[in-house]
Amino acid sequence: GLTVIGFKMAGKKPDHEHPYGHERSESISGLLISIVIMFVGLQFVKSSLDKIISPSALRLSTTVYIILVISIILKLAQVYFYRLIGKTIDSPTLIATAKDSLNDVFTTIAVLLSAIIQASTGWHLDGWVGLGVAIYILFSAASLIKTFINDLLGHQPGHELVERMDALLQTYDDILGFHDLLIHQYGPNMIFASVHVEFDSNWTLNQAHHVTDKIEHDFWHQAQIHLVCHIDPIDINNQKYAKIYEAVQAVIKHYELGLTTHDFHVEELVNGDKLIQFDVVVPEHITTSDDELLVSINHDLRKILGQVTAEITFDHNYIGDDHSLI
Repeated sequence: GLTVIGFKMAGKKPDHEHPYGHERSESISGLLISIVIMFVGLQFVKSSLDKIISPSALRLSTTVYIILVISIILKLAQVYFYRLIGKTIDSPTLIATAKDSLNDVFTTIAVLLSAIIQASTGWHLDGWVGLGVAIYILFSAASLIKTFINDLLGHQPGHELVERMDALLQTYDDILGFHDLLIHQYGPNMIFASVHVEFDSNWTLNQAHHVTDKIEHDFWHQAQIHLVCHIDPIDINNQKYAKIYEAVQAVIKHYELGLTTHDFHVEELVNGDKLIQFDVVVPEHITTSDDELLVSINHDLRKILGQVTAEITFDHNYIGDDHSLI
């Protein structure tokens, strides 16, 4: 029931109140299924402990054995079907339903094994076997709950998606580079993204706009991604500030924190001082605060260049340290 409701809600088209669609409804239904699985696991723990404390005879007829084996086979087929379809259409709800069916398989196997062992040896192990299965079910449910909560809160995009976007952006010879990629997913098939695209500053705005329009068009038609491009002009022929740029790179490299820079600009102030503007990408493992980095970088640059001021925008890597698209 929850699976069907989730599918129906997720399939609704975007509307005035939900312009980004309803695909996260699947994550909500998947979360509810996971909570049900957790409840079943807790109930199984209780019944297993009761059997451990007060063992009872477990006698099954040949007919029941046959029914249990057939049930296991059918449930395994169901697991395979749900997983196959779930991965094919990228449905978290079906994958959760597959986990639920797999838990049923383990529960049935536990009953079957306990009955066989008891019939062969007289040992009453059904409570202990059931407890082991119950613990597995609880861990399985906890993992699913964490996955669906992450989907609802928003998480880092998958490596495959980022690499696909990187490969497509690399195909445009008219751009000098790209950075500051942000990706927002409102379900597996509703992806919005933005990226800063670098152009030669000698280009006209119309020229750059024509290229970014093409990029946005291609991303939608080739990858079904709603992409918005920001134009960044880069003065590639200005040697006047080469020394300043080299000093910035030397300071950043000296910290050995894995910092990188982009959007480098220099502005001559009225009093003759220079205002250096650039972005610094901070890997997610760095614990130093932005304010501490700002003070330290300004201090080190003034030791090399004299009276300069660095105005820095700190970018935090929201797509993972193994990607360079930020």
